[in-house]
Amino acid sequence: MKNKAIHSRKLRYGGVTAVLTAAIVAAVIIVNVLFSALSTRFGWYIDLTPEPIYTLSEACINVIRNGDEKFEDSSSPIDMVDSMREANRAYNEEHGLSAGDEDYRDENLMIDIIFCDDIDTVNDTASLRYIYTTAKDLEREFRDHIRVLNYNIIRNPTSVSAYKTTSESVISTTDVIVTCGTEFRVYTLRSFFAFDTAESDTPWAYNGEKKLAAGILAVTRAETPIAALPINHGEKIPQSLVGTLNDAGYMVMPLDFSVDELPENCRLVVLYDPETDFTVSGDVDEVAKLDSFLDGDSSLMVFVDADTPYMPELEGYLEEWGIKFDRHANGNYMLGDTSRALEPNGLTFKGQYVDYGLGATMTESLRNNAIPSPAIFSRAMSISHSDRYDLIHYVDAENSGIEFDFATYESNGVYRNMYDVFVSSENAVAYAGGAVVDEASKNQPFRLMTVSKEERTTQESNYDLLEEASYVIACGSTAFASDDYLENNSFGNGDVLLSVGRMVGQEPVPTGLDLIPFSDDTIDTITTAQMTRYTVILSVVPAVLAIVAGTVILIRRKYR
Repeated sequence: MKNKAIHSRKLRYGGVTAVLTAAIVAAVIIVNVLFSALSTRFGWYIDLTPEPIYTLSEACINVIRNGDEKFEDSSSPIDMVDSMREANRAYNEEHGLSAGDEDYRDENLMIDIIFCDDIDTVNDTASLRYIYTTAKDLEREFRDHIRVLNYNIIRNPTSVSAYKTTSESVISTTDVIVTCGTEFRVYTLRSFFAFDTAESDTPWAYNGEKKLAAGILAVTRAETPIAALPINHGEKIPQSLVGTLNDAGYMVMPLDFSVDELPENCRLVVLYDPETDFTVSGDVDEVAKLDSFLDGDSSLMVFVDADTPYMPELEGYLEEWGIKFDRHANGNYMLGDTSRALEPNGLTFKGQYVDYGLGATMTESLRNNAIPSPAIFSRAMSISHSDRYDLIHYVDAENSGIEFDFATYESNGVYRNMYDVFVSSENAVAYAGGAVVDEASKNQPFRLMTVSKEERTTQESNYDLLEEASYVIACGSTAFASDDYLENNSFGNGDVLLSVGRMVGQEPVPTGLDLIPFSDDTIDTITTAQMTRYTVILSVVPAVLAIVAGTVILIRRKYR
């Protein structure tokens, strides 16, 4: 006797349903896996973020295609790569070299953006995925010039050996390397994001476009200048200052100024918070070395603050450039400005951009923003012009609305002018020994940052004149270039230093590319009591409604 249950309609329908369900589920899984693989391979995505975070901006594309149009000496990275390829082809032809020969130069040179892990791991890491998406967009936009590579440095650590600056250097799996030819920059994962403080682990904005564009501009320069950082006077150099100088296109080189010679391609010396004076006696005269350096087309940046001890040799030399740090019998000036303060005591405050003279030119791209990012000064010592300089009141003959003061010096064919870059408000006061010793006014605010410029014209040949310029930038706050204020991209300190790098003759960095803030998805407008009330309502109301509905249905069925 046949088992009717086996051939029942319910079983047959149920079997067909199960098979169809399994087939559909399998098909969905296969399509999902296939689409995921293809989207990873070809970068398929739709940017649904409100910012949008993942979409490459036209500003970034324009900077890489054309260079910085606001800076006349800027070079297009694309044009630079084409020039290097042509130079390599000419070299290979001249020396009869072909691919595989020892001295062969790459005729298909590319700008490489290297991620130090497999593509799957990079895409599975949320923070790296932001950068990888931007890099792949750049690759698609400039397919003939930019290439994205993935190296697994765990399995093959020697793949990045060429990008270590010293034998002790460590490259992480989350680092990103931008390279072209022999030039390279290594960036940490953290440098692609903006944080409120140096200690914070939670980013509030994405900075990937700007960082990658800065790297591409840096590695395609014809010549990479060196920024020397003396370390033999007790200087403790912030890592963010090193990173900012890298972004400005410099190769940073710490050195012992009393022993080491300045490299031939050194264009900038940065003195950060020296604690001891420069030597001027014995076998080494550090002041003379600095003076000789500034005789060329070179520049100096000096960061001090209210805690910096008096250094007669170094400061005596700086006075030759018009720079005199303000002091009182009771100690160094320390400025407070409660009208622009970030904290109650007023010792950390926002400086005022000047809108006149050379200082305004340095910060023009920042001041042109609808809301310029504030530049922060803390425990600042003010700066005056030295006694050997004369104060000149300048009035623009063509525009009577433009007038300002600057200090000037002329002697034996040397012409130097000193201009303000940042000043305090008229409400600022100066403390020394815990007491107020000076007050600002509308016409005489305290100087926070200054720039001195020396222009020289020399005869290069019978017909040509060579014009050179040297700059000395003085800042009365070491905190200005500290990790706290350079890593916090809501402040303008980093962009100011990048603009300074432009002013002293370096290729530009893309200061016009904006940060992309992350959406705030947190619920921060309700109290704890309100959260408790909403939780109870959302837990109890659905349950009560379900019980009531069930009771009604049971009663109606019972009496049908």
